[in-house]
Amino acid sequence: MGLNIAKKIITEHLVEGEMEAGEEIAINIDRTLTQDATGTMAYLQFESLGVKRVKTELSVSYVDHNTLQAGFENADDHRFLQSFASKYGIYFSKPGNGVCHQVNLERFSIPGRTIVGSDSHTPTSKCLKLLVWSLPEA
Repeated sequence: MGLNIAKKIITEHLVEGEMEAGEEIAINIDRTLTQDATGTMAYLQFESLGVKRVKTELSVSYVDHNTLQAGFENADDHRFLQSFASKYGIYFSKPGNGVCHQVNLERFSIPGRTIVGSDSHTPTSKCLKLLVWSLPEA
């Protein structure tokens, strides 16, 4: 019997380990997406690693959660996200572009890619047969 679509994608992205049930493996991640509610903390952690640029084919920072500007905090986070994206090679999707799960699906999804996201809606990309891991929201 042949491999299913998920196993085919994993096989194509396998870096380390054997694709056996219960075994740990390492795979290449093609894409990442973050949003402004969790992206700020994720990027501060990334910055502490000392990596010069992202190593994915595409990473996108969406501003679509904390868009209410009642104080300075959200605007400060948005400025940080935009400057961080510019510095590290991340596409910045500014407020008003739309919500990340739909915009990402319409503009950036390519079947057969792997994606890790910090948004609960990252699994929307599964409808195009992307292999998706969604990090839990805090």
